[in-house]
Amino acid sequence: MTRIKKAGGGDALVGILFLLPYLVLWLLFVVIPVGYGFYISLHKWNPMGASPFVGFDNYIQLFSNSRFLNALENTFIYAVWAIPLVLVLGLAFALLLKRAKVRGVGFIEGALFFPYLLNVSVVGILWNFLLDPNVGIIPYYIRAAGFPAPDFLNNPALVLPTIAFVSAWWLCGYRMVVFRAGLNAIPEELYESSSLDGAGPVRQFFSITLPLMKPSILFAAILTIVAGLCMLGQVLIMTNGGPGTSSEVLALFMYRTAFESFNFGQAAAVGFVLFAIVFLISMALVRVFGLKSELG
Repeated sequence: MTRIKKAGGGDALVGILFLLPYLVLWLLFVVIPVGYGFYISLHKWNPMGASPFVGFDNYIQLFSNSRFLNALENTFIYAVWAIPLVLVLGLAFALLLKRAKVRGVGFIEGALFFPYLLNVSVVGILWNFLLDPNVGIIPYYIRAAGFPAPDFLNNPALVLPTIAFVSAWWLCGYRMVVFRAGLNAIPEELYESSSLDGAGPVRQFFSITLPLMKPSILFAAILTIVAGLCMLGQVLIMTNGGPGTSSEVLALFMYRTAFESFNFGQAAAVGFVLFAIVFLISMALVRVFGLKSELG
């Protein structure tokens, strides 16, 4: 009995030693920076001099700041467009490729995944050119079809849905790969058995595919929520928050508060408000989807 206990203790020590490098890195590059960021958010921060403690005044002032509230609203409008688009397109492509009986499926999958390999700067510049009202290909073909071509990036009502579509084009390929892995993990015998019981494709999708893809959907959803709510690159390159502030999102507002207004304490507060939103939505998703296997 003593030997077993000693062996168990030794295994625990070995496990801790294997974890130690990761824990040290996690402490240095995650816990300490996050804690220091929260510390900054409680001060009127001046990196070159005295930084008086102001408590939660930075947070209180945010919610009386109309520009912050506008950025918060824009962030949710963008997320409502972008997150479903990315997930639905990724899942649709994965299902189509899974059922495709044509040659060249691998090439098609590679072509759909390729945009994800592009840098956000390349994506933004490319779509700025494609959507340009004077020389852009998309407005040209809209006019050629006999319709008036809207100025997608200078229309306050269209700018956020347009950036959301560009983000979906860019990101859905990776989600497709995630969903393809989830689909491939589902035993084909389940579909064969359900077919013998008279279940059609729609019934199979809702009774077999979706329940057994919960882990893949949860992973892709959280990844997309984080990317959607923290989005900065696309809007910075494509519109710089314009026209006016109609596409200024929280991440861009935080950037400008820090590096244009030099109000680092309030910028840190914006970061923690954004963190709280992402964390609460992610935890709600985990609660809704659960982490237990449907086969267990």
